[in-house]
Amino acid sequence: MFDVIIIVDWSANATPKRGPDSIWTYELDTSATPHPPVNHPTRLAARGHLIERLQAHSGRRVLLGVDFAFGYPSGFAAQARLEGVTAWWATWTHLAATIVDDNRNRNNRWTVAADLNARLGQLQFWGVPPARGSRWLTTTKPAPRLPEHRETERTLRSTANTRPFSVWQLLGAGAVGSQTLTGIPVLHHLRTHPALADRVRVWPFETGFTTDPCAGKADAVIIAEVWPSAVSCTHLREATKDACQVRALAEHFAQADLDGRLAAAFDPALDAGVRAAVLAEEGWVLHCDSTESASSTRS
Repeated sequence: MFDVIIIVDWSANATPKRGPDSIWTYELDTSATPHPPVNHPTRLAARGHLIERLQAHSGRRVLLGVDFAFGYPSGFAAQARLEGVTAWWATWTHLAATIVDDNRNRNNRWTVAADLNARLGQLQFWGVPPARGSRWLTTTKPAPRLPEHRETERTLRSTANTRPFSVWQLLGAGAVGSQTLTGIPVLHHLRTHPALADRVRVWPFETGFTTDPCAGKADAVIIAEVWPSAVSCTHLREATKDACQVRALAEHFAQADLDGRLAAAFDPALDAGVRAAVLAEEGWVLHCDSTESASSTRS
């Protein structure tokens, strides 16, 4: 299905950083010699790199896998009074409009999370440095009213050797909440970029569940949520675990594409109620069964 597979390991660092627990991308081009993973010091640098690479692959099919949540548990957008044609797009446009992230990684995610809690009228997002704690954003876990996990996370916890954290948790080892707040605006930028908008589609929100998410297009870019630690990378020699994981997952998907397993992964078997919630708001992790899996969390 795909000519190019790009995997991204995201980070919500508040200052520029390279090395472990920073942003890494790996590009696997089926017609070119592989290059090493690329390390980006800031989110804006990573965004610029992705725009450049997607434009460079005009006319080709690209799978862009990113390791943060694409949505929140069902009911979030409506309860937070976010406006949009669909719940997932209402969330994406709100975050794109409210998250400020500069070229030194300075951002306002704590303020945005607190405001969302206030809009919800309850404490859902949590985990913040003590100095930034407030009435609407606490350092410790509250008693949430909305579900703690999305359906895809519950499925991963029950069927795979992974323990995904709740998207509401913003701080702490393995937490993915801050990555989601800072990452979704970048994907919104890619989806609406004048040079890319005709090609880019977000799976499964815009494609639906189908074995052909490209819908027959020769130049489609499919953005999907992934889990880099879902496959083992112990056989690879890379400078950091993050670099190892993005390369391993890209190679895993490329092999699954050749085997025909990747097409099936885009159309998981879900009951009607779960499918409706996933397509409207929650999103789903693209996951192919592997003979080897890892129990680590997102970083």
